[in-house]
Amino acid sequence: MSSVNTPAGLDQADGLRTMFGDATNRVICLACALDPDTIVHVGHGTAQALKNAGQRTLMIDEVPLADRKTMSGFLYPTKYDLGQVFINSVALNKSIRHIEENLWYATSAKLRHLFEERRAKLPNLDERLKAIHLEFDYILFATNNPDFNIVNFFGQSVQRILIASPEFESLSMAMNMLRQFSIYHSDATIPVLILGGTEEEGQAAFEKLQHAAKEAMSIDLQMLGWIKAIKASRVIIDPEDFSVSTPTEGPANEFVLPTGFFKSIVESITS
Repeated sequence: MSSVNTPAGLDQADGLRTMFGDATNRVICLACALDPDTIVHVGHGTAQALKNAGQRTLMIDEVPLADRKTMSGFLYPTKYDLGQVFINSVALNKSIRHIEENLWYATSAKLRHLFEERRAKLPNLDERLKAIHLEFDYILFATNNPDFNIVNFFGQSVQRILIASPEFESLSMAMNMLRQFSIYHSDATIPVLILGGTEEEGQAAFEKLQHAAKEAMSIDLQMLGWIKAIKASRVIIDPEDFSVSTPTEGPANEFVLPTGFFKSIVESITS
């Protein structure tokens, strides 16, 4: 594993993509009305699925470490944060880590604080990447706070996907996220994926969101689908038959995400 260092590291295909404008740094915001650990897994799993589909993907991990309950650190060690890039104290290429073919990784846990201090400055990430001749098919980040000002630091044109569960708290969070989306003044329909509960509960949850979003903000929603998922504090795998079970005691903190979940998101992103 190595860091992205200089434009000289780009191969001929990369150069052709840059020359003919095929690499567009499409920014994907996965707005997750879920627990912080699940949000991280949503981002990483989607990035892996895009990578496996041959898409050059930069995953941005922005969930603060203090909010994570079952994770002791970031997914991959990084020395510098994108927040430091936006205050111009660190070069962009030092903050992006090349994990494997078609997958890059960066953290952005410091950006919000630096923005509140009025220290973070534009240009946005898309423009900075083009300035060093490093472009991706997708820039992907999962968040529970898609604040307009923060999202704008990653790119001006952003595709947004809303992910929620049928629980009341999650739907309330989702409505707050839709309010942030309304700041974009975009007529684009927002894709929604419902995770967990029963299929009937998932459909009912979407209909509630759809009605409220239309009435309050004139935002149109599109149902991507409902995905069955269990919620547990941990998963236990039987070593004999590899069956999966969950503990009956203790709090259920995060979702266990099935592969169909990522397939639905990637299909929405790449279609």
